[in-house]
Amino acid sequence: MRLRIVLDLDGTLIDSVESLTAASNALLAELGRPPLTAETVRGFVGHGVDLLVERVLRATGGIPAGGPAPEQARFRTIYDADPLTGVTVYPGAREALSALAAAGHGLAVCTQKPAAPARHLLEALGLMPPVTGLTAGDSLPVLKPDPMLVTHAADQIGTGPVIFIGDSEVDAETARNAGVPFLLHLGGYRHGPLDAIPRAGTFSDWAEVPALVTEVARRSR
Repeated sequence: MRLRIVLDLDGTLIDSVESLTAASNALLAELGRPPLTAETVRGFVGHGVDLLVERVLRATGGIPAGGPAPEQARFRTIYDADPLTGVTVYPGAREALSALAAAGHGLAVCTQKPAAPARHLLEALGLMPPVTGLTAGDSLPVLKPDPMLVTHAADQIGTGPVIFIGDSEVDAETARNAGVPFLLHLGGYRHGPLDAIPRAGTFSDWAEVPALVTEVARRSR
């Protein structure tokens, strides 16, 4: 059975917390504020760049009186100039994606990250191809957990049942809203207890994913 596999990016395929921390701290230095640790920034990830910047500002003295828009724009400029700093692909992810593509499945990424840095990361890190579709945070007027993002990504990779792979509560809610099975990567940006996340399967090693996808597809028939 051919499947359409939609994947989150940050915390699922790549560990990007160091790059987000570097951009956050560069912004904070310009504002004369103290830097944040990577673990603090990790707790702010998952709801898009604008909310990330709001959380960074609140943690270091508050949002300026005029609102966060100038700081959000400046963060994007800083981040887009070098989104690869400190970014690593999770071990085995490239090999798993290649195996899934070789089996005939379609692969697309659905991320809150804007399209330009997302595509740059995917191409520079050797993930696109085999990923061929991309729905980003600026592709639609909504963000996850709106199911439109999963639908938009899946529509780029042909036909067949959809599986969504992510790492967080937001991803799980997105899959639920879209009515598709969800596989949870344990190495990402989950903030709450594991038992609270509805899922069809769980993995910490990407080598497990091709077999997990096959099993989920079998159960979904």
